[in-house]
Amino acid sequence: MKLGSCHLWGDDLEDFCNQIKLAHQLGYDLIGVGDSPAGWHDVYISLAIAAQIAPNTRLMPFVTSPFIRHPLAAANALCSLDELSHGQVQLGLSTGGSNIMAIGHKPASQAKINDYWQAISRLFSGNSAQYENRPVAALQYPRKIPIYYSAFGPKALALAGQKADGVILFSNDNFDLLDEKIAIVRNAAHQAGRNADDIEIIVTSYCSIRPTRRQALDDLKAFIVVNGLALARSPELMAQIPAEHRAAINELLRRYDTSEHVQVGGKNSQLLDELGLTDYLGQFDTIAGTPAYVAKVLSELKQRGVSTFVVNMPGHADREGTMRELANIRNQLA
Repeated sequence: MKLGSCHLWGDDLEDFCNQIKLAHQLGYDLIGVGDSPAGWHDVYISLAIAAQIAPNTRLMPFVTSPFIRHPLAAANALCSLDELSHGQVQLGLSTGGSNIMAIGHKPASQAKINDYWQAISRLFSGNSAQYENRPVAALQYPRKIPIYYSAFGPKALALAGQKADGVILFSNDNFDLLDEKIAIVRNAAHQAGRNADDIEIIVTSYCSIRPTRRQALDDLKAFIVVNGLALARSPELMAQIPAEHRAAINELLRRYDTSEHVQVGGKNSQLLDELGLTDYLGQFDTIAGTPAYVAKVLSELKQRGVSTFVVNMPGHADREGTMRELANIRNQLA
C-alpha cells in the first residue's frame, strides 16, 4: 500500500518545504495540501512549491470545495499545476469544511456538488460549461484532471461510485463501517455501468504513532477538535451523539476560530480539554497508538483494496516521527 501526506504552509516556508522534502525522501506517493485560506497560505501556490520539491509525486488539493472559487478559476489553477508538474495533479473535492466556514457558508448540497462537478469536468475536457445557470467559457489550456471525492454519507458515497476517479474515505479501526462505505461506492459504480475496480480508494485519518495511545492523542488535538465540527454541522450525526456531549459540541462549533484551523497548541485544540471532549472525539477518524497497532490497521486497509493511506500533518505535534514510522510500517507490509 502506498502512503500520502497532507500539509499546509503557515508562518514558516522553510518548515513547509522541509516537510515536502521528507515525504519525497521517504517515498510518499501522494502529497496533498489543505485548502483553508483564512488560516494558511494559498493551496495552489503551496502545490506549485511542492511540485518543484517533489517531482514525479502525485499532487492534490486535499481538499477544496465549491463557493470559495469559481470552477473556471479552480480549473485554470489545476491545469496550470498539471502542466508544471508533468501530469501529476488530481483534484480532491468535498462539500466544505473550515474553508467555507470562514465565509459563513454551509456545506454544499449534493445538487451543488453535482453542478460544480459537471462544470469543472467539462472545463478539464476543453469544453465550455454551465455553472449556476450561467455560461462558462472554455479553457485555452485544458488538461484532463482526475477527480477524487471526499465522501461521508450514503448519498456522497454513491455519487463517488457513479462519477469519481477515486474516493477519499476518513476511517479509524472500525473496519465494519469502512466495509459498508466501500460497498456503497462499489455498488453505485456497478449500477452506473462502471468497473468498480477503476475507482481508487484512498483512506485518510488523523494518525500518530507513540508508545501509548494517550501520547498519540496528545499529538493530534488540533485535528481531533475538527471531528467536533463535522458532527456539529450534520443534523444526522448530531442526533446520534450521546446527550451529555451535545451541548459541548455545539459550544465548540460556536467558538471555533477558522483563522487558527489545525494549529498545534492553538485555542481550538485547547477547547477539547476545556469542554471535556478529547476522549470522545478521539474515537472518530483517528488512528493513534503503538507501531504494532498502526501496522495492524494498515494491514487491514490493504486487504480491503485501499491503494493509499494519507496522514494529515499540519496540526500534528510529531510530524517527522509519524512520517518516518509510517514509512517503516509500509516497508514491513510490502
